[in-house]
Amino acid sequence: MGYGKVPQSSPDKPNYCFRIALVLCLMGTLLVAVTLGLCAYAFRMYEALDMGRSIHNHRPGECRQVQGPVKGSEDIEFIRSQEIAFITSGVLYLQPHRNKYFEGKMFIYDFKNQSTDQPVATQLPIKGDLFDKENFHPHGLTHWMVDYAIRLYVINHNKDMEHSVEVFEYDHSGADLLHRESIKHPTLVRPNDLVAVGPDQFIFTNDGVFQSEIGTLFEALTGWNGGTVYYWDGKESHLLLSGMGGPNGIAYDGKRNKLFVVEMKKKVIHVYELPEDKKSVVHLSTIDVHSACDNIYLDEGGILYAACHPLLYEVTKSVGDCDGPTTSPSQVLRLQFDEEYKTAAISELYANYGKEISASSVAVFYNNQMLIGSICKGLLHCEIRDSSVFNF
Repeated sequence: MGYGKVPQSSPDKPNYCFRIALVLCLMGTLLVAVTLGLCAYAFRMYEALDMGRSIHNHRPGECRQVQGPVKGSEDIEFIRSQEIAFITSGVLYLQPHRNKYFEGKMFIYDFKNQSTDQPVATQLPIKGDLFDKENFHPHGLTHWMVDYAIRLYVINHNKDMEHSVEVFEYDHSGADLLHRESIKHPTLVRPNDLVAVGPDQFIFTNDGVFQSEIGTLFEALTGWNGGTVYYWDGKESHLLLSGMGGPNGIAYDGKRNKLFVVEMKKKVIHVYELPEDKKSVVHLSTIDVHSACDNIYLDEGGILYAACHPLLYEVTKSVGDCDGPTTSPSQVLRLQFDEEYKTAAISELYANYGKEISASSVAVFYNNQMLIGSICKGLLHCEIRDSSVFNF
């Protein structure tokens, strides 16, 4: 029996068309997914940068500019027992080009001896053979009383973005600062603020990892959470927290054993308890403040005050133009916690679009007086005449 020729197979046109349609469908699905992802990212950035949010100017009483720290007052440390405040000015942060004309200084503000017309903060001379004045650009600060003397711990960034904690003692008689030592350690990655918890012991925040404006922009755009919190025991550092989104201001309530840490990117303030050795933390609560807060201040009654940047996209512009006319809004919040520190009643004590005080970074209180510091432009004194700002 013979066999005929086997006919050549022809392309399966229906299957071929199906494959083409499937590829096009997958490409369309991918395009839709990418578009939705970009839209979601754009919305998150819109929310994160506070676009579309409005500011309503109000203040608790008369406010006046304080003469002295024209290059800002990034942090303020209030010494309640002596009714004075120490102020850092001239922070050089991720902007090394400003080193040539932006001098770092320390000021003191005496609440008891102020003119009703023109409040003044006085510059403090700094003494010490090993003190490098040209490389001093102070950021956050804290204090501890050692043998009845005020010892200051000040975060410093030099022109090469190398970081240290400079230790000073305040000389009452000569009204100056004596430089004692420089603390340097690899864990001072990008320190922002610190709080003393003992003599030569403090807890500090690193608000990120990168050491340049471009690197910081990358952190912001990608959502990189490289912030950390460490405890310095006088000799070594101990990691307390990691993976945080811009940990910034920090405060410690020794009476109630509570640690407060601002996470700026997430617009929250965390509350922790410390064990006796302070080498770990126990999380109690996270308070959503709906604002990018900077430094925080704790009063004797356990009430927390936070200076914030309510429009984050505006503060990024103003900080990049410290020597120019660009300003950004300021805000001061008051947080009163419940007994278990699980919730907090929040009120807004002050808000301004930036003309009166730009980029508020800290606020401290004394006898119905409020000092509001800024990152790089001036210092504001306000009288609290309207007590209703403390009501919820």
